[in-house]
Amino acid sequence: MNKAKKYCFILGVLVLLLVPALVANAEMMTITGKLTGLSCLIQGYICPIDKADPMINLERDFVVQTASGEYYFLTNISLGLKGRHALEVVEATGDVNPKYKSMYVKSLKVGGKVVWDQESENKMKLEIMIL
Repeated sequence: MNKAKKYCFILGVLVLLLVPALVANAEMMTITGKLTGLSCLIQGYICPIDKADPMINLERDFVVQTASGEYYFLTNISLGLKGRHALEVVEATGDVNPKYKSMYVKSLKVGGKVVWDQESENKMKLEIMIL
């Protein structure tokens, strides 16, 4: 393994070890709700209307909006994954920080099927660094 790959590998392992410490004040829970565009939510619009709506491309972030109207940022989920599942009901499990209305997601389900989980992403990142 060359020097650069070795340092990347070590850095990746350190990041994986430090992340749980950053969410130490959070509470593990599951939130179910619809992935909604943040801009639309803040402005009070119902958008995007469907997956063909150009507003999906303009959104800077998507949040899980519960039936009661509360919303939570999914801090470690990519915008691409959120956009792919926009307007769908999702079940996010992870560490919630109520002060910032955010969740460090451990797994994300759509229709009862796991579409993303942190453990699998971490394994993939390590495999890519080793190659």
